[in-house]
Amino acid sequence: MEMSLLTATVVFQATRNGSEFFSAGDIVIYPEVTYNEGFGYDSATGKFTAPVSGLYAFAQQACLSTNDFEYTHFVYNNQSLLASFNSAPSHYGACTSAQIFLTMASGDQLWVGTTSTSNIWSHDTYAQTSFAGAFIHA
Repeated sequence: MEMSLLTATVVFQATRNGSEFFSAGDIVIYPEVTYNEGFGYDSATGKFTAPVSGLYAFAQQACLSTNDFEYTHFVYNNQSLLASFNSAPSHYGACTSAQIFLTMASGDQLWVGTTSTSNIWSHDTYAQTSFAGAFIHA
């Protein structure tokens, strides 16, 4: 059931800790949920499902340890929209981020997936792998 546009508050932020190897086509799951107003983000599947139609803003950050790499992309209803790549040098880690604005219908889904083998890492508040989104307007 679609939320009322007059009362729609949809915002989420989720993070992941530790290091994990992902294969091409995997969904990156962010199990530590900071905010989930509107309950659009599912921390079990890593997918955001739009509870209301309208314009949304999304951001993701992927961090890497030394000598690691990441190939991620936003996936909208099984279609790749925006990819990012990063490779950390041998003497320090690195983070990369991507942002996207997207008009979604109620029930549409967006998630962060991998396009190639990736080793994504989070260490602390300064190198945090995260996924966030917010409803802007109808």
